Amino acid sequence: MNIHRWRKLEGSDPSTYEMIQKIQTLQRRLISKTEEVVSKEMSIQEKEKLYIELKQILARQPGPEVAEQLQIYQQSLKDKTKQMKALSSELNMCEAQNAEYRYEIESLVRELHDSKNKYYLQKRKERNLKERERHMTGGMMPPIVTNQRQENLSRFTGGGFSLKQAQKA
Repeated sequence: MNIHRWRKLEGSDPSTYEMIQKIQTLQRRLISKTEEVVSKEMSIQEKEKLYIELKQILARQPGPEVAEQLQIYQQSLKDKTKQMKALSSELNMCEAQNAEYRYEIESLVRELHDSKNKYYLQKRKERNLKERERHMTGGMMPPIVTNQRQENLSRFTGGGFSLKQAQKA
């Protein structure tokens, strides 16, 4: 609302110097704003490039199907691991039992060897006693032949075939 209608507004035209200064300040503001716009556009372009790269990376990422498949594989791996542990413990148990059996076999072999040695010693003692008795009684018995073949006896195999070469007629 114009309270003083009766007064005329005076207009003053600025001088040329003031106009040049105003133009220069406006040009400076325009240049600074243009630089801001350019820098913001560069920033926007960089962000767009980053966005596109991230979008491509995300496109290459596996989807939910792969995650489900991975869970299935992990469960299968757990099951196989349990099975392998069970088989491993069973193998260890069998190996321990095998070692126990080997030890038992070795002890039995030693016992058999000792028994054989005792038996052969006993036999030698008995034979020596018999020979002494023979010598003391003065009887002439033929000596006991051990591990010697009698050449004049015919030898046969299990099939009844003679081991000597057949005489040619």
